[in-house]
Amino acid sequence: MMLVALAALAVAAPVGAGHAAGSVGAAAKAKPAPLKATAEVYDQEPGFLPRTVTIRKGGTIKWNGDSSLTDFHTVTYLRGPAKYFKSPSIGANASYSRKFSKAGRYMIYCTFHAGNTQNIVVK
Repeated sequence: MMLVALAALAVAAPVGAGHAAGSVGAAAKAKPAPLKATAEVYDQEPGFLPRTVTIRKGGTIKWNGDSSLTDFHTVTYLRGPAKYFKSPSIGANASYSRKFSKAGRYMIYCTFHAGNTQNIVVK
């Protein structure tokens, strides 16, 4: 029995090897979230692309109305750690920018097209 236990120890990975050691290096190399990001506004579902935008606290997102827009859209606060906000109507080639000063998870939607939503992560 003792020989089986010793054999198992000899085959085991060295101390410090494995997932935990690799994850420390990966965390150290992770890039910080950007201070500026852009998103596009489209007529088709989901309406906002990308579906999730990540920025740093104090960063700004600019939503650009696609040149093919035939309808108007808004960037309207649904939930998150900020106070309510709503953009003016965004049409083709128009844009709206907003600075996010509180970290957390937000969701925005279009008041004209409630199914058009976007997630925002502020780190």
